[in-house]
Amino acid sequence: MTKVLVDRIETQQDGLRFGDPIGCLYHWTDPREVDSYGDSVRHLANKVELAVDAFERTASISEDVFAGEAADTLRERAGRRHEESVTVRDNLRGLGRAINAYSEVLQRHRKGLEQLRASAVAQGLEVRDNRIWPPVETIPGDAPQKEMDAWERDWKSYQACFDTKIALRDARRAATRELVKALAEYADVHPDKDKQKLVAAHANQVKFGDLRRDAAEEAMEAVNANDASDAARRTVDALKRREQGALDDLEKMVIAEKSPDEIQAQATKVQALHRELVEARVEAREAEAVADREQAQANRAARNLEAAEEGRPRLVAEQSSWEPAPTNLKDRLG
Repeated sequence: MTKVLVDRIETQQDGLRFGDPIGCLYHWTDPREVDSYGDSVRHLANKVELAVDAFERTASISEDVFAGEAADTLRERAGRRHEESVTVRDNLRGLGRAINAYSEVLQRHRKGLEQLRASAVAQGLEVRDNRIWPPVETIPGDAPQKEMDAWERDWKSYQACFDTKIALRDARRAATRELVKALAEYADVHPDKDKQKLVAAHANQVKFGDLRRDAAEEAMEAVNANDASDAARRTVDALKRREQGALDDLEKMVIAEKSPDEIQAQATKVQALHRELVEARVEAREAEAVADREQAQANRAARNLEAAEEGRPRLVAEQSSWEPAPTNLKDRLG
């Protein structure tokens, strides 16, 4: 029997591997709803613009019109409110634009999945239950050449569909990270520096501001750690492809009965790539562990902020340390 030698490309979250059925059904929020929400946020920013103008006019009231200690206090507070309103307006506009941009990515993602399904059908692949199913994994070694060619062609078509799905997924995840960055930036739009005189009237104002900053910082650290983890996984994927290519070349050289020196040189190249891949996998696991810890801290900071705003007590727990289980590295030449 001739067996397909596939390089299982592992992906985070959805668990998609080469050789698995490829989902081609869009199951995220309707892009039109996301776009509508972005428009609502930008519309809210336009309403805040009215407050910006009102506070600006109040802060600039002439002493000829309104004078005295009360007038000075009013102008001072209006000036602070004007600065705060400008910050809120700008952040709402930025967030609205980020949401609109994310809706465009979702729209392209949905269209890409539709095109992926149509392409699979056109190439003769089995599409069932909103999934593109891989061809049979094995084929008799004495099968007719025509059948062997068709089998190889189907696997190449499946490979193209798989690569397209990975590209669509990566584009959507990149857009999601950009949206998270925008949300993290928006979470820190209420600075406390100009609100110290109001603490007596609003006892939790400074604490909420500190918690907002903590939540924003933790969210940004989680985003950066996740970016580093994704980069490490991409490095592993690239090395796996290079190693598989080197293995294929080695197999062809053995079949072609190349000289022992050429075969030994190619085998040395395969071994070097494998060592590099092992090191990259270790780095990827470490980066993933860091990303998990940062995400847990970001989630905890968000819960603390929510609990403080709702007046609920906060539960603080230390995160237990853990070590990832070692990967079972099999000899790929065996």
